Amino acid sequence: MRKLVCKESSVVVSLWMMILLLLLLHFCFSITAAAPCIQKERQALLRFKNSFYDDPSLRLASWNASTDCCNWKGVGCNQITGHVTIIDLRRDPWQVDCYLSPLYSNKSIDSSLFELKYLSYLDLSGNYFDSIQIPSFLGSMVELTYLNLSGTSISSKVLPHLGNLTNLDTLDLSNNYWVDTEGVVEWISHLSSLQFLDLTNMNFSKSLNLMQVLSSLPMLSSLRLSSCSLQNIHFSLSSLNYSSFLSRVQVLDLSNNQLSGSTPKAFQNMSSLNLLNLSANKFTSIEGGLYSSFIENNCGLEVFDFSWNIDFDADLFVTYVNESMGCSNNQYDLQLLNLGYTSIKTKIPDWLGKFKNMKSLDLGYSKIYGPIPASLGNLSSLEYLILSGNALTGAIPTSLGRLLNLRKLHLSNNRLEGVSDECFIQLENLEWLDISKNLLKGILTEAGFANLSRLDALLIDHNEHLSLDMSPNWIPPFQLKFLTADSCIGCFGGEFPQWLQNQKSLISLLLSNVSISSAIPTWFISQNLSTLNLSYNKMTGPIFSKIVDQMPNLSRLFLNDNVINDSLISLLCQLKNLYLLDLSNNRLTGIVEGCLLTPNLKILDLSSNNFFGTFPYSKGDLSYIQQLNLGNNNFEGSMPIVLKNSQSLDTLNLGGNKFSGNIPTWVGNNLESLQLLILRGNLFNGTIPSTLCKLSNLQILDLAHNQLEGVIPPNLSNFNVMTRKSSNGHLSGCEYFDDEMCYHGEKYVVQHIKSSDLNYSMEQTLLVNIDLSKNHLVGSIPSEIIMLKGLHGLNLSNNYLVGPIPAEIGEMEMLESLDLSFNQLSGPIPRSISKLSSLGVLVLSHNNLSGEIYREGHLSTFNEASSFDDNPYLCGDPLPTNCTIKNSLKPQLKSIDNNVDEEDDRWEKWLLYIMIILGFIVGFWTVVGSLTLKKSWRYKYFKFVDEAYYKVHAIIWESIEWLKGISFHK
Repeated sequence: MRKLVCKESSVVVSLWMMILLLLLLHFCFSITAAAPCIQKERQALLRFKNSFYDDPSLRLASWNASTDCCNWKGVGCNQITGHVTIIDLRRDPWQVDCYLSPLYSNKSIDSSLFELKYLSYLDLSGNYFDSIQIPSFLGSMVELTYLNLSGTSISSKVLPHLGNLTNLDTLDLSNNYWVDTEGVVEWISHLSSLQFLDLTNMNFSKSLNLMQVLSSLPMLSSLRLSSCSLQNIHFSLSSLNYSSFLSRVQVLDLSNNQLSGSTPKAFQNMSSLNLLNLSANKFTSIEGGLYSSFIENNCGLEVFDFSWNIDFDADLFVTYVNESMGCSNNQYDLQLLNLGYTSIKTKIPDWLGKFKNMKSLDLGYSKIYGPIPASLGNLSSLEYLILSGNALTGAIPTSLGRLLNLRKLHLSNNRLEGVSDECFIQLENLEWLDISKNLLKGILTEAGFANLSRLDALLIDHNEHLSLDMSPNWIPPFQLKFLTADSCIGCFGGEFPQWLQNQKSLISLLLSNVSISSAIPTWFISQNLSTLNLSYNKMTGPIFSKIVDQMPNLSRLFLNDNVINDSLISLLCQLKNLYLLDLSNNRLTGIVEGCLLTPNLKILDLSSNNFFGTFPYSKGDLSYIQQLNLGNNNFEGSMPIVLKNSQSLDTLNLGGNKFSGNIPTWVGNNLESLQLLILRGNLFNGTIPSTLCKLSNLQILDLAHNQLEGVIPPNLSNFNVMTRKSSNGHLSGCEYFDDEMCYHGEKYVVQHIKSSDLNYSMEQTLLVNIDLSKNHLVGSIPSEIIMLKGLHGLNLSNNYLVGPIPAEIGEMEMLESLDLSFNQLSGPIPRSISKLSSLGVLVLSHNNLSGEIYREGHLSTFNEASSFDDNPYLCGDPLPTNCTIKNSLKPQLKSIDNNVDEEDDRWEKWLLYIMIILGFIVGFWTVVGSLTLKKSWRYKYFKFVDEAYYKVHAIIWESIEWLKGISFHK
């Protein structure tokens, strides 16, 4: 009985426990179940949605009245109260979904947000608000702890109302280029809870108290002030107390400002620092050196960026004394050290090898020299090593083969000499290997690449003494995307490397100047290949059909400087993605079809071939062409009108053809980007259109060897580039970047300057030249020509120019070559020429110049008579004709200079009087004398006069009577 009672009581207890458990679960679910969206706030969000006039990516598609707003994309609610607390509509271009388009609004940020009283997180970054000012109501949303309006195209003069947001811990107003603080920054000091502040790309040049205001923020730990026009004065106020402020800052970005001189000493006390970015400033030194100033006592520093301080001129790696280094057990957190493009001018120190946590080391283009220290092989965590563009010597150390985490190795543009398989054999994670442009000697075999299964890019170009020893049957473990082996003459033995047949992922293949003489093999099929460079080889025979069939997606094709004799260039019309085509210096023939001229085409070079016929006059579309070179062919016809709308065209070379007709005015009116215009050696006629002077960017104007007439246009000062003493260059950036914009790096333009045909690199930054020689130009040399102070060459020879040489021609200080020969110029040689200290060639022969040749200044260096020959009235050294008695020479010259016009006028007057008198005598006595002496002539003459009188009288009388009859009838 007792057992039964116990059993029943235990069952009752179990039932009660189950009931209590169910009640507890119900209570918990009732608490955790999300409350629905509040209707008033949903309506506010819908009004906010309607304030955007465009949502291309449909990011607000889920925002509709029939669903719970707490479930809308980018909206977060308090699960208990249902109030909206989060709006996150960011468009971060660095994120995976960067393809999303921004939201567009032509209104201010809608005031409907003010109804969201519990909103604490607002992120509208990356959207477009059309330069609208920051609304004042944002200053009343005091619950906000996070506000991000970066990159929203807002504008404002002052932002004081944001100072009311005392709960903010994060404020990001970066990359709003039209915000003008007008020097007012005191409102920032009210943000007492602020921890993260980003004001990148805001102008604080007038806010000299900025750092003083920021130092008053007790919680600030992350400060980004990149591109804010900061100068030294912002950090030099005596009342500024750095100590407590800098001791707590963990992230400080002052990049791309105007800070100069030595780095501020206050930065050396930042013991909590994790990231310091001082790049792209004008610093010239670091007092005490990099190690003792920023690293020794800063064990927690993870990122230090001092790159692009191009004015730096000191030893950054000052030798340190403490071998044990400053942190216990050398436990430094330094992960990224970037000193690229900063003139360090020293050797790489061994102590850099002690940072075991280093992941990225960039010393590229920093003018370091000497050997690569073997200690760098101790950087076991290193993933990126960039030492390109320096003067490093010796062998690539085999210790680099211990960097098992290395992903990218850049050693290009140095003077390294030795290399072996041991350098790379263990680098299993290596993706990018660049040892190009060195002096490497040695042999790399299959063994060196046996473990590089992740290798994407192999750049070994411009190592003439490097050899690759690969078996024809070798199957590489990697699938390359980029192979660059230009001028690696010993790498492939004059044949296509057979191991390429297994490379199915190639995007770029550069095999220029490797002595390939064989045809493209049929096994080389690469559907993904976009860039193929086989220039400067010995390839012959038809080639276009194979290229089209085997590489259909090419966008860049270089076949220049071979001996190809194909005539089926029209096959290339099938390459729909082609935007760069260089077929120059071959033996190609035929007619160029209009189908080749597509809007995709940016660069086309067909020069130095045997193409003939009319270049497609109007067929095709070259609206976006940038460089067109048709020089040295047999093209004919007028200027191709297909270029009329090519506003991006910067290089046009039609020289050495049979183009004819006038130079059209649209060349100057429409081709506004032209920097190089070469029409020499054609049959162009007519006048030089004055519209050419609208080409303000023009650096080279070469119209020589044509049939042009008329005068030289006077408004030459419109050539802005030519008026400057220094030029920005035809193309820039090729020193640091290797892409299609550096295409001109190996291209040359022939210019007749300094009495010779010289090759100038197309990226030449100095050449500024005008050549109008061998035409039929008349008139005088325009006086405006002296405004072209940046001109290096001026050739007006072999024309019919008259008048004096401009007296102030010496103002053209950059002139290196001046040729005015074979004209009809008169007057003295201007004395100002003696100031042209850069002048290397002066040719004034075969004119009518007069007076003495001044032997002063730079003029005294021209000792060849050929510079002045065949000027009958010119005398003095170096001509054999001596000027008469030296003491009377000046009066004689003065008479020539000052009275020659008066003497000419006097003789002209006397000749006029004599001719009038002779004309009167001859005319009068020829008529009167003959009538006096010849009676029969006299009789006939008077009879003719009488008859003519009666006829005229009769006609007049009949006309009067006829008019009377008409009036009578009326």
